[in-house]
Amino acid sequence: MSQALDAVDRPILYQICQWGVGTDLGVWAPKWGNSWRISNDIYNSWSSIWRITNQVVPFWKHTGVGKYADMDILIIGLNVLSLEEERFHFTMWAINKSPLTIGAPMSATLTPQASLDILGNEEALAINQDALGEQARLVRRYTEEEYDVWAGNLTDDRLVVAVANWRNASQTVALNLSSPALGIAAAGAVRDVWGAQDLGAADGSEELTLELAGHEAKLLVLSDITRTNTELVEAQYHPVTDAVVEGGTATIATCSGADECLPVGSKAVNLYPGATVTFSNVSSGQLLAIDYINYDVALQSAWSTGSNTRNLTLSVNGGAPKRWALPISGGDWFETGRLEVEVEGLDQGDGNVVVVGAPGPDPAPDLVGLAVLEERSA
Repeated sequence: MSQALDAVDRPILYQICQWGVGTDLGVWAPKWGNSWRISNDIYNSWSSIWRITNQVVPFWKHTGVGKYADMDILIIGLNVLSLEEERFHFTMWAINKSPLTIGAPMSATLTPQASLDILGNEEALAINQDALGEQARLVRRYTEEEYDVWAGNLTDDRLVVAVANWRNASQTVALNLSSPALGIAAAGAVRDVWGAQDLGAADGSEELTLELAGHEAKLLVLSDITRTNTELVEAQYHPVTDAVVEGGTATIATCSGADECLPVGSKAVNLYPGATVTFSNVSSGQLLAIDYINYDVALQSAWSTGSNTRNLTLSVNGGAPKRWALPISGGDWFETGRLEVEVEGLDQGDGNVVVVGAPGPDPAPDLVGLAVLEERSA
């Protein structure tokens, strides 16, 4: 079919819909279609936004101009989300370059005008339609604090940043533009898209304070930017094969393919509640990177409790464990994903002990290794 459509002398959008079923979707689907559904159907619930957002995370490796991950139809204007949630919903779909398929009648007599205004917001639409076609990436997740930071490049050397408050209540977030997550030394202009206001210039040495309502996503566009002259480097790597794996049926499994469970070729599996993976001789650093595998795709559970996440905890030098919800990592149970996390309690030197735990009630993701990251001059 795709070959027949290519032979037609006019533009045609070819969309693939198989609800994200199967493996390696991002590898084969772009060869045949312009967009492809990544998940089971959305339904009229806020929890659908969390579920689908966690499923789109790894597709940045496969998307681009003419090939887009389809996060499903928009449920804006159906009176099932608050206006704040509708803006959040549109933000996630727009920055991830999902096709924007409207599910509500485009009529002011049938759909609230405020919802129509969200669907017609020219600045948000421009982010989605940006000619660079680059999907945003989840650059930081603060699970216990209940917010994410997403970022993606736009044309004219601009940057889109979304700070997503998953919490039911309001909270204040301090956004550090010069952090390794964003790498911005200065921005000549910061635009608040949903607030429809210019926030002025920003110095990366100062934190940008954001007041977020419950379920609000702050959508910012930074232009005239100067990037920091630093880069994150891997100062130390701890493969799971050097760790102590204990508890229940937890064990190390060897992956057979040359491109499986990278960079180690093995992973810790069966990390049910009570299991631990202990890494010793960990050096101090600014960040830890968790190399993990999660392909626990919420298909049958999509309309109930499915979230496309698996949870783990990190405890540093005997400190209180802190939890992270890790999204889908790739196209199957052998493709590694990486989440950079900020941890406290690492002492100077290389005598630190980091324990990965499974908080339950479901198993933790499979674990490949931990990296210690440091920011150094480029």
